[in-house]
Amino acid sequence: MPNAYQNHVINTLNKFKCKHAWEPLQCIPIDTPQLTRVGYLRPITSNYAITIPDCADTLARWRNENAHMSPGQFVATAESTEKWLNDLIIARNDRILFLIIANDGTKVGHIGFSSFDYAQKSCELDAVVRGEKTGYGGMMTFAMNALIYWGMTELKLQQVTLRVLSDNEKAISFYSKNSFCKVKDIPLETRELAGQPVTRKCYTQMQLTIDQWKEQNAQWFPKM
Repeated sequence: MPNAYQNHVINTLNKFKCKHAWEPLQCIPIDTPQLTRVGYLRPITSNYAITIPDCADTLARWRNENAHMSPGQFVATAESTEKWLNDLIIARNDRILFLIIANDGTKVGHIGFSSFDYAQKSCELDAVVRGEKTGYGGMMTFAMNALIYWGMTELKLQQVTLRVLSDNEKAISFYSKNSFCKVKDIPLETRELAGQPVTRKCYTQMQLTIDQWKEQNAQWFPKM
């Protein structure tokens, strides 16, 4: 039976996804460490096909351009992306995805939360993709910090984890610079070689160091 915290998370995510037609769109501001507004996180809402008509096409293009970031190799289409959004984002109570939108309206990428552990008040940072490769310096860091801050203040998160392919050194370096530390490697694919199991792919699980992250983002946590 869902407890009060689980209900709070589910209700908050559903409101941001506008599960009911009367719910207003709510966005999360993206600020620099100097508190300069550079964009906002726009949730992919249940009516995205109407309110973001290019959403599925855009996400499919980004998925195909960044296929190396995922263990599953396939060509995404607008139709397959719509099914993914409908079944695995909108319909799931423990998952939400945001478009990262710059002040000039450019869709820069996407980022979200998933796989909540309600007992631990924890979730995974999910679906982190930069779609536009040029311009908007620091936007992914600013967007990630905005989402984490929202998670801590609105969802009352006490922990944030993530998984990234172990050979994605660029991503691991990015997360390490932003207060995530390596926890363990998770075998993803094991095959036999000369009769011995050999792991070909691994996820690296990383965990946010909360105190270090708060120190790096002290602008949101003024000393009393």
